[in-house]
Amino acid sequence: MFNISNKYLKHSVNVFCVLVGTFVMGAGFNIFYAPNNILLGGFGGLATIISYLLSLAGLNISMSIIYLLLNVILYIFAVKILGKTFAIYAILGIVSYSLFLQFCTFPAVSDDLLLCSIYGGFLTGLGIGVIIRCGATTGGGDMLGCIINHKNPKISVGWVTIAVNCVVICISLIIYGLNLSLYSIIGIFIAGKTSDLIIEGPRSVKAFYIISPKSDEISNKLLTDLHRGVTTLEANGMYSHKHMEVILCLVSQFQIPKLKQIVYDIDPSAFLFSVSVKEAMGKGFHKLEKHKSILIHKKEKQNLAVNVSEQSYTTAPTSEKDEKIDGEE
Repeated sequence: MFNISNKYLKHSVNVFCVLVGTFVMGAGFNIFYAPNNILLGGFGGLATIISYLLSLAGLNISMSIIYLLLNVILYIFAVKILGKTFAIYAILGIVSYSLFLQFCTFPAVSDDLLLCSIYGGFLTGLGIGVIIRCGATTGGGDMLGCIINHKNPKISVGWVTIAVNCVVICISLIIYGLNLSLYSIIGIFIAGKTSDLIIEGPRSVKAFYIISPKSDEISNKLLTDLHRGVTTLEANGMYSHKHMEVILCLVSQFQIPKLKQIVYDIDPSAFLFSVSVKEAMGKGFHKLEKHKSILIHKKEKQNLAVNVSEQSYTTAPTSEKDEKIDGEE
């Protein structure tokens, strides 16, 4: 989360922030959601539903224990697929969140369902945002999304989370009825927007331009660690009159902290800036087929065309020999 040179201090700060984030999430659930039967999104919502159904059958099993059990199988896959560092932070987030859900009890402050869904969603989103900024997760839909996205970059973490939330809401309609389900949707929506703002702002895609003499090393690290396409652009410094390469890389909001950390670790003096991408088309983003009408035809060779995708940054060909796109794939 922070650009700290000392490795152990950096990990210590991240661990502290993960604990703060999970505490805030647990407090939001116990103060606003649990007393009013408002559902969390993701696996937290599934755990609440399962706990409720078991209670009807005479089995009183805590929601936090069920949440922990639901994440065990996912965690095993995450260790094998996403690496040891992610696994360590993930287990910290999952266990600490489960403990805070179980033991941090607070008195209910209101029985107004609208207020509770708003403030509960805000605290949940605040906690999620802090946790993701530290490169951790509380499991559930986020961890499932990371696993699926690693295997198939076309499927984003956000879409997996939305799919899990849709399942939770559909089940809650049957059990809790329409009224509480609608309030749960409000809470889930506010939590999602709040976490977006904490992580990087409302934009879900950012284009980063990175200038560094260590461009090759940075590019290789971005390719291997983020699994994102990287393109280098030829440039000349007007002050130094030196030739240099500018790295262009598009990333999702979940990958922004990792990209910054990679650049800082390799070259702390690197210069980088980002721009918000209103629309990204191609692999890893929106399907290109859905936007055929806005693409520039090859015959319009004199018009500048910029196709921004995960894998390429190109201009329209100026001759028959240049019609083959020169990009990363």
